[in-house]
Amino acid sequence: MLTFMSEELLDVDPYILVMTIWTFVTDAFEVYMGYEPQWYLKEPPTIPDPLVEDFELVDFDPALLYEVPPPPALLVKGIRKNEVIDLTSDTESRVD
Repeated sequence: MLTFMSEELLDVDPYILVMTIWTFVTDAFEVYMGYEPQWYLKEPPTIPDPLVEDFELVDFDPALLYEVPPPPALLVKGIRKNEVIDLTSDTESRVD
């Protein structure tokens, strides 16, 4: 089996895409290919990460939180029919 590898650089502004491509050739001349993309930023981001202080959070009393239970489900009328379904039958399915 022969193995060939190559790397392709693609400039996709503001990113650079590095594609690693593998090609495998077997003794029977079967060809298999694979690839792995890797994305990189050209430059670091200019916008700074937000801080917690930037959100102007207020104090909140957790005692004000309470759980609201879901409404009860409606009653369902049954058909009172109990059957056993045989899942091991040997019947063949028909294809039309």
